Amino acid sequence: MQRIPEEKIDEIRSQVDIVDVVGNYVQLKKQGRNYTGLCPFHAEKTPSFSVSPEKQIFHCFGCGKGGNVFSFLMQIDGLSFVESVKKVADLAHIPLDVAISQGDSSPGNKPDSQESKMIEIHQLASKLYHYLLMETEEGQEALQYLLDRGMSEQELDHFEIGFAPAHASTVTTFLKKREVDLVLAVESGLLTERDDGEVVDRFRNRIMFPIKNDRGQLVGFSGRLFNQEDGPKYLNSPETPIFNKRNILYHFSDARQEIRKKEEILLLEGYMDVISSVSATFSNGVASMGTSLTEEHVQMIRRVTNRAIICYDGDRAGIEASFKAGTMLAEQHRLEVFVLQLPNGKDPDDFIRSEGAEKFAEIYTHQRLTWTAFKLQFFKRNRNLQNETDKIAYLGEALAEIGKLDQAVERELYLKQLGSEFDLSMEALKQQLQQTVVVKPKPHDYGGSPPESYGEYPSYEGDGGSVYEQFSFAQPSGVPSAGLTSEKRLLKYMLEDRDAFIQIRNLLEEHQTDFYHDNYKALYTHLIGFYASGNDANPLALMDQLKDDMARNLVSELEMMTVNTDVSIEEYQDYVQSLTKSSIERNIKEKEQALLTATQQGDMPAALELARTITTMRATMKNTPN
Repeated sequence: MQRIPEEKIDEIRSQVDIVDVVGNYVQLKKQGRNYTGLCPFHAEKTPSFSVSPEKQIFHCFGCGKGGNVFSFLMQIDGLSFVESVKKVADLAHIPLDVAISQGDSSPGNKPDSQESKMIEIHQLASKLYHYLLMETEEGQEALQYLLDRGMSEQELDHFEIGFAPAHASTVTTFLKKREVDLVLAVESGLLTERDDGEVVDRFRNRIMFPIKNDRGQLVGFSGRLFNQEDGPKYLNSPETPIFNKRNILYHFSDARQEIRKKEEILLLEGYMDVISSVSATFSNGVASMGTSLTEEHVQMIRRVTNRAIICYDGDRAGIEASFKAGTMLAEQHRLEVFVLQLPNGKDPDDFIRSEGAEKFAEIYTHQRLTWTAFKLQFFKRNRNLQNETDKIAYLGEALAEIGKLDQAVERELYLKQLGSEFDLSMEALKQQLQQTVVVKPKPHDYGGSPPESYGEYPSYEGDGGSVYEQFSFAQPSGVPSAGLTSEKRLLKYMLEDRDAFIQIRNLLEEHQTDFYHDNYKALYTHLIGFYASGNDANPLALMDQLKDDMARNLVSELEMMTVNTDVSIEEYQDYVQSLTKSSIERNIKEKEQALLTATQQGDMPAALELARTITTMRATMKNTPN
């Protein structure tokens, strides 16, 4: 089998900017030399994820993940090393003129997982469902129902809408003929097993909506009833290793690019709402899977934008859902939120198909409510404003809300609206506002500068309550010891300069000392092999050869460090001596513990010998230069 030559890998890596690739998954903001954002690998509210265009690496100071453009795609899309190289080559429009088999043994390549097989099974089923809808007499009634609702065949093709017949074994038989593992198909949620052990189709006599995860992989279905009332209106895939409603937004992977372009996401309730919004040229629309917005959904949204437009159904339930979602987005996660309220309580699908795309665009662009304006309307619900008690209660809620606003102009605007609506003077409203104003906590002042290993420390930039208002990396727990700092700096120099590696290795052997921390010791061993193979200093190439994620993460962390580049062998010597001193300190602590144990046990000869040893070691450490 052929492997991709190292020269080709270097060429591909050099032709793509990691900022552009990562920017497709993470909302990045320029901070000094680097770009920063919310980490896509763990949930966080304060950005700790950094991308260096100069180094062409990424590193999260929260969870520790890091690497180059290949390892980023491997981790976020679940790709093998070869697949990630292929993807980057496609982005760079570089032809790969080598044949690469599935069994390629390149670094990081992984065999097909059970999850990937489940996804393949869903892809097969999706093609079958779509064929049954579009090309068979059995699917004609479902097709006509969709066409009567205003959907076009182009929309049906684009969203791969399908039809599951009423028979119990349509998909089961189809998969059997293709020798698919039916046990795995049951585990994937596509099929189900009856009490008597017979395996049958889970979805029957339903219009089928394929569901993709945030990586564009088909992981489940939602089946909709269309000609009967027997059963739930929508039936979703059960929770499986590849499908969990809490972290899936319908159309998110396809909408991501448009969300970035518009710098905002359109939150809708249903699949038909999304399809209609796309037909109205609003391709930034997504919908949750019949559930309320979750923390996982919000984290997905925050990675691509900090502005959300909520357009739920106009009925009572939809308005309450808008308030709940907006509260989570605006007040718990500090996104900028607007709300669209469509006339006559219509949902977006009905409104777009009856009133047209232009009317929807008019409301979307010019009639969106700010989050404050929506809440002021929401607080009026279930209140009789002709009643003095209800009126006073409402004014109290409204003023408390206005008091949360940062901008004086905004406060003035809403106060004037209240004054006009209830015939109250501005003086009275402002006086009452002073009694109800909410004092917002100030961003935490960390003070000073973070340790060098935490990269470039971004300065505070408030921007009207956006996601970046408190843009600072988390402080590490405790101050790094001198030995740890020396280990990091030595490895940093060895990573970036082959001559430095040789000089430092000679000093380590001369002083008969080594790295103490396991991860650092392991990376040092990798470096020995890397340079022994004739490689020049190249941290990005080294990352490609590291199969250990911890070692790759450490390389990215070290590359984010800022150190003096004009360094002498005397400085290397100081760091090596620091390692020696730290080693002696650890040995003294071990001996002191052994001395305590010997004394408690009454073993005086042993205690005496340990005391002498400790005295000698302390003398040695005293003579070791600082």
